[in-house]
Amino acid sequence: MNKYFEAQSWCLKNGIKMSIVPKRNTKRCKIEVNDNGKIFSSPIEYKNQSIASDKIWDLYLHIYEKHKKN
Repeated sequence: MNKYFEAQSWCLKNGIKMSIVPKRNTKRCKIEVNDNGKIFSSPIEYKNQSIASDKIWDLYLHIYEKHKKN
């Protein structure tokens, strides 16, 4: 299994979900993280959804690896 899919699967099983939130009337967007009901919005705006999508995969992997060590 691809490491990114493994990380995403682990996060979803543990109540961690991410989504792209577009800014109205622009191509720019932010990432929203839902960690078991606690909602966090990225402080960074991304130029487009493709860049944000790549960042979401990186975040899933980062969270997975962080929790895997514990």
